[in-house]
Amino acid sequence: MKPGRIALLALLVAALGAYLYFVELPKSREEAATKKLLDVAADDVTGLTLVFPDREIALEKKDGRWQLLRPVAAPADDTAVGAMVSSLVGATVQKTIDELPKNLADFGLDKPDPLVRVVAGDRTLPELRLGRTTTVGAKAYVRRGDEPKVLLVSSSTRLALDKKAEDLRDKVEVDFKDDDVTKVTITRGDTVVTLTRKDKDTWTVDPGGYPADLTEVRSYLSSLRSTRAMGFADDAPADLARYGLDTPALRVAIYTGGATPAQELLLGSEFSEKDQKRLYAKRADRPGVVTVGEWAKRSLDKTPGQLRDKTVLALDADRVGTIAVERPNGQGFTATRGKGTSWTLEGGGVPKAAVLERYVDDTRDLRGSDVAAEPPGDLSRFGLDHPALRVTVKDRQGGDLGTLLVTKQGDKYYTMRAGGSTVFETRDYMFTRLDKQRSDVLEAPPAAGAPKPASP
Repeated sequence: MKPGRIALLALLVAALGAYLYFVELPKSREEAATKKLLDVAADDVTGLTLVFPDREIALEKKDGRWQLLRPVAAPADDTAVGAMVSSLVGATVQKTIDELPKNLADFGLDKPDPLVRVVAGDRTLPELRLGRTTTVGAKAYVRRGDEPKVLLVSSSTRLALDKKAEDLRDKVEVDFKDDDVTKVTITRGDTVVTLTRKDKDTWTVDPGGYPADLTEVRSYLSSLRSTRAMGFADDAPADLARYGLDTPALRVAIYTGGATPAQELLLGSEFSEKDQKRLYAKRADRPGVVTVGEWAKRSLDKTPGQLRDKTVLALDADRVGTIAVERPNGQGFTATRGKGTSWTLEGGGVPKAAVLERYVDDTRDLRGSDVAAEPPGDLSRFGLDHPALRVTVKDRQGGDLGTLLVTKQGDKYYTMRAGGSTVFETRDYMFTRLDKQRSDVLEAPPAAGAPKPASP
């Protein structure tokens, strides 16, 4: 190709690029902007009012947080309101009817459902009147301000706005960070259980001054933090006795330093709603009464025995040299650990080393779920005078590391350290992990006639 022709082609390409950049691209941006229902970014919206035929909801953003103004003054759920605002400002006009119809009722625009007012700082955007949805195509009719035309948007926009005040209210009852909590008190009548933080991962339980089970403490704080309102019973109660909150069934106080609680959650009387059990509840510093799930009381009403450390044997698994399991049927076993993870079984046979290593770990991890008796008293009450399992653990030098007594009595499981001062209830799965006999830890012999493995 001749140099002149190449230069001409290059000039044409450059001209086409300039046309696309300076003419078509701005035009496409302008067209995209005109297709948006509202010319505003979600983060810039500071006020939103929804007027339905039967209700009105007004919201305002202050210091980055959403607040309900009507029908009640209350904190709003930032996530729920944010999702609604994003859906609204993200809506696009999918079709336009350029001539305003004479009868707006045909489109449901005479009585909008809802009428939407949006404020962005000091700017008030044109009102939106949402009408009915089309029978085909899943569109909703909208009139924007006093424009002489009707717009169609996705019906999902209308659906996103169809909220009640309780859908947008903040349902968090207590809000805290675990690391900030220094003390928790659980008051039931005249009984007070206190969890006190000693350092980052050390807590004590009173009465008794027992070390707390860190897993139980973390679980308790998680349950407390997860308590959510399921409904709003009364925003201005005249009589708390009606809800059992004049003398709460349970009062949980959260301290974050100092002598006074930072937050208090009160649980009142129980009632049924749609065949579901509910409880009345409130924050001590808020006037309104809410409803919570019945599980809240079960997860928050704890005894010292449930919260204290219930390790049965304080065992260092690496020190274990021998483990002996005695069973009433005589099918127990004694296993001795050699170097590393090698094991030998008393009476011969090839042991399952992995099973025995796991058994040591399960023995170390055995914990009670609650305190059954302290001191133990008559062990026959729990079946521990003739236990289902007696597990004796010794170190590599033959020194005694302790003996576990474990049994099942009725539908409950009990355990204790032999000669110890406490009988614990325990979980069924913990019993199952320890409920092993010789055949469970012994490799099966090869079947008759099977070839022997080749010698190395």
